[in-house]
Amino acid sequence: MANRIYALLRQLIVEVRLLPGRAISEKEIAAILNVSKTPVREAIIRLVEDGFVTVVPQGGTYVNTIEVQRYMEACFVRFKLEEGAAMQAASRHSLEDLARLHSCIVAQKNAAAEEDYPAFFALDEEFHRTIFAAARLPGVWGTVNQAKGEMDRMRHLKRIFAVRRTEQVIEDHEAIVAGIESGDPAAAREAVVRHLGSIESKLAELSRNPKLWTYIEQINTRVPKKRSPRTVPSSVA
Repeated sequence: MANRIYALLRQLIVEVRLLPGRAISEKEIAAILNVSKTPVREAIIRLVEDGFVTVVPQGGTYVNTIEVQRYMEACFVRFKLEEGAAMQAASRHSLEDLARLHSCIVAQKNAAAEEDYPAFFALDEEFHRTIFAAARLPGVWGTVNQAKGEMDRMRHLKRIFAVRRTEQVIEDHEAIVAGIESGDPAAAREAVVRHLGSIESKLAELSRNPKLWTYIEQINTRVPKKRSPRTVPSSVA
């Protein structure tokens, strides 16, 4: 139950349906979901560890603002770990791993054709998770997933502002699979580096979208610092 509540709240935060500064009430969530406060508390602890929320002693629990520094740190962790995973996958993959990677790409092409961007995002997650599985490092994906929370939130914001590169993503994924399938660690790593980019390229991408920056500033400052807890939206039901 704690895992389910964590996944639900994380999704609402990542999709910016729970805005920065929004109060999260253990009692209200427990009542809406008809559970005890214990699993809700456990889920919130994990969200704190992910950097999504802050617990203010005697002051409540609030969704954190979107921070560029956290975004940069998340990019760094993701880039370095996935480079290594791709190299390992090139040496350790199985035919089943390759089949799953190819299947993800086919499904992504279908999602892109139907402009089903939530499905495209979910398939992107599955593709990258499979790289770690092919490297025989599935547990490391958990580390990456925890670290990249701010990346995920920024990715959804870019989706809102139609900052998309679906065709390029698919081409990059095909290059990554080709590198892994060829058994060439250097080629696999190069394909991942080309796909994920660098911290500098990510910041440059954001700087080319002033409307996105303005929106981030607006939602970060919309709620005053001193506030009383408010009801979690009905979308958590």
